[in-house]
Amino acid sequence: MKIRLMVGAEKYAEVARELAALGVELDDSAELVLSERGAYPSFIIGRRDGELFRLPAAEISHIESLSHEITAHTDSGSYRLVETLKRLETLLDPAEFIRVSNSFIVSAGHIKSIRPAVTMKFVLTMRDGSRVDVTRSYYYIFKDFLGI
Repeated sequence: MKIRLMVGAEKYAEVARELAALGVELDDSAELVLSERGAYPSFIIGRRDGELFRLPAAEISHIESLSHEITAHTDSGSYRLVETLKRLETLLDPAEFIRVSNSFIVSAGHIKSIRPAVTMKFVLTMRDGSRVDVTRSYYYIFKDFLGI
C-alpha cells in the first residue's frame, strides 16, 4: 500500500519509520493521504515538467485556481498541485495563508504592497511582482487578518 504523508516536520521521520515497519510505502504521488490533526505541513507536493517537487510552504507566494488547474507560485517557478483550493485552505497554516478570492490564496509574508481600489477591493503586489486582487467578498476578512 502506498500513501502520501502530510504531518509536521518534527514528526515526519518518526511516523515514516513506523509506517515502513508496517510495510506501508510512502509515495508523494499516492492517492491516499495520512495527515496529522492540528498540524500544518511544512511542504506541499507540486509537479513541473513531469517531475514531483516538495515545495516548502514558506516559499509559496500564492496559489491560484484557473478552471480545474491549481498552481502554486514560488520564487523558483510555478508548480501544478493535485489538491483543491478548498483543501489547501484547510491544510495551510491560517496564521500565514489567507484566501483572498474564489481563485487565490496568498502568503502574508510574501505581500510586498497593498493598494486599495475604488470598490471595496485591494490589489496586492507579491514579492515576485505578481498582482492579486482581494475581492469584495473577502475584503473585511483580509482587513481583519492584517489588522488594517
